[in-house]
Amino acid sequence: MTKAAEISINDFDERAENDSGIEIELTTAAGKRTGIHLTVIGEQSEKVQAHVYRTINQRRRQEMANARKGKNAEVRPFEEDIELTLDKAVVSVTGWRGPKEEFSESLLRKLLERNPSFITQILEASADSAAFTKG
Repeated sequence: MTKAAEISINDFDERAENDSGIEIELTTAAGKRTGIHLTVIGEQSEKVQAHVYRTINQRRRQEMANARKGKNAEVRPFEEDIELTLDKAVVSVTGWRGPKEEFSESLLRKLLERNPSFITQILEASADSAAFTKG
């Protein structure tokens, strides 16, 4: 009888795998390759999760402060949700190759503000758990 291979819980670490980036090439809304290659980390990475927690906690603190002051719940403008989505996309990118400019979050933000379809590509890549899972 063959002994089954031992399995260790230490063999599984999705968080660490999400911290390592994958490279994607952005395409235009029409599907044309841009030559801009981004390194994207997973949405379960420590960096992205910390950003999400910080954002949600900040909203909750503001809502609590408003409630203490007797203010009714404020309706958040749609533009705020768009900004939060943009922020998450920026946090999800750690570098690029292709552009002549050196990578910076401010240049990335400028690129994404002008090209909303790029935001979708980044967030989809970041959410693709299989892309960050080895084996």
